[in-house]
Amino acid sequence: MIINGKELYIPLKIDDQSIKAFEEMFLNIAKNSLNEFQSNVSQTIYLNKKEAAEYIGVSFNTLKKFIDEGLPIIDVSGIQMIRRQDIDVFLESKIK
Repeated sequence: MIINGKELYIPLKIDDQSIKAFEEMFLNIAKNSLNEFQSNVSQTIYLNKKEAAEYIGVSFNTLKKFIDEGLPIIDVSGIQMIRRQDIDVFLESKIK
């Protein structure tokens, strides 16, 4: 905490049992969030560019490079979508 431009530290003692409980709580939150995300993504055949970048774990700019390199996109009235299957095939084609 900063007060009047100076950092203020408040000592806090937490026993090992409480620390473990916090760790388990945060781990469960992270697992649930990941499971929910994977469930939502795995059910979608067509992804928008943001979802496609998240699906393959790259930045939006890297996804644009992949599109320039031949990753197929579907354009309907200016809305661009990418099939999950096309992403998988594109990435498989890059295996050396």
